[in-house]
Amino acid sequence: MLASLPDWLFYGLPALLYLLLTAWAIVEVLGSPARRPQKLLWVALLLLFPLLGLFNWMIMGPRRARAG
Repeated sequence: MLASLPDWLFYGLPALLYLLLTAWAIVEVLGSPARRPQKLLWVALLLLFPLLGLFNWMIMGPRRARAG
């Protein structure tokens, strides 16, 4: 079944999803209340270690206060 998918769908869709998630994480990092060195470290982590950096940001990144 996977062999019948076009290349752009098989490789392009996951790559696009990854790029969108990484862009979202970088925007969140830059908009966070963290200090500048911490922001630079997170952005470096996201760019140098693609999947690991994104996973770490989702798990350990700063949380915003929730309204409620």
